Amino acid sequence: MISRTDPAFADSMQHPFRTEQISGAYQGNYPIREIFRRFYPSYEAEHQGLDENKRKTARMIMACKTGELGYSLEVCPECGVFSIHNASCNNRSCPCCQHPQEKKWVAERKTELIEGIAYYHVIITLPEELNPLIRANEKLLLTLFFHCVNDTLLSLCEDKRYMGAKPAIMAVLHTWGQKLNYHPHIHVCLSGGGLTKQGSFVESRHKGFIIPQPVIAASFRGRFLCSLKKLYETGQLSFVFTPSLEAPEEWKEFIDALFDKQWMPFLKETFNGKGNAIEYLGRYSYRTAISNSRILSIENEQITFRYKDYKDGKMKTRTVSGSAFIGMFLQHILPKGFSRIRYAGYITNGAKKRSLKLIHKLRGSTYQGNPYRNMKMRELILTLFNRDIGCCPHCQCKEVLTLVNIRGKPGNAVPAHPSTPIAALS
Repeated sequence: MISRTDPAFADSMQHPFRTEQISGAYQGNYPIREIFRRFYPSYEAEHQGLDENKRKTARMIMACKTGELGYSLEVCPECGVFSIHNASCNNRSCPCCQHPQEKKWVAERKTELIEGIAYYHVIITLPEELNPLIRANEKLLLTLFFHCVNDTLLSLCEDKRYMGAKPAIMAVLHTWGQKLNYHPHIHVCLSGGGLTKQGSFVESRHKGFIIPQPVIAASFRGRFLCSLKKLYETGQLSFVFTPSLEAPEEWKEFIDALFDKQWMPFLKETFNGKGNAIEYLGRYSYRTAISNSRILSIENEQITFRYKDYKDGKMKTRTVSGSAFIGMFLQHILPKGFSRIRYAGYITNGAKKRSLKLIHKLRGSTYQGNPYRNMKMRELILTLFNRDIGCCPHCQCKEVLTLVNIRGKPGNAVPAHPSTPIAALS
């Protein structure tokens, strides 16, 4: 919050959209934004065929929280103190503004969990041999990936050997590894209880694990590769990165090798209760390929970031050129309109409310619904972050601060005197 009488205010008006100087170890709050502002223009000039969706995402990241997308002016009617807040881009691939959405998603999903049952974390990964084919057919094959994961888990859970009921499935797609490499995999939160066809609620027969991993692997591999073969036979696949696979004999050899390969998913029961299952999944739901906190330095046209090597569990660093960093980041921008969070089982959008009411009734509890759905922004921020945006931090006035959404430079709209009518600012 900057007061009109604060000497820093005059300087902020002269340089309202000033960015941090990039040299040596980075000290700012949004290093990825600054990497894009510095290196993306030259990258775009060198890659004329760049997808428009990726261009738009890059522009949003560069403009996020700079004032270029507009800003809000908050004014206290009692003491006249005001502050300027630059607008966020709210692009789902921007690493600078996804935290509130993540917190809201976690809070909403917690209302859908069932007390007293186990929840399992499942990770299903596609073999790296498929990566070039997926990148050439991203929307088609990632959609197939989701369908095969959900169908596999639903059919196995409905098998009486394991549970004999329809579970809840929350699935989140990631296309990256810690080193920003292309690594498509899906994280799933799987309930250890479900609804039977007769309308009763039962829990899994095996405590500690729900389905043997080799069973999941074999079922998923068969479903995915059989569907992939049908796409090839109907001519729906593009082979822009793997032209040799268009030949039938090369394709057959490729598919046979994938059938012979072990596809081993990861599955474990989450610990510390049902809430931890969603907290864990929430960290994957709204995060992008790399967070700002992992950037260590921007120096001599080089970007250094840290990553966790899961082979030995140690933290390591990697240094790449600015252009290479931009390219690695952009390869994880999903196609326009593609949903990376999907639901199946008894929490599908069409059946969720009815199913949850039935389950709570069967278990002797009451379904409270989603209290966050109709919350206004002030109440939501207060609930999630314990911060009252309607209270002046200077004089503790409880009146709701006036928010004026404005485009252009903040200096054009700053009141000359605390008594300036608020209406004159809009």
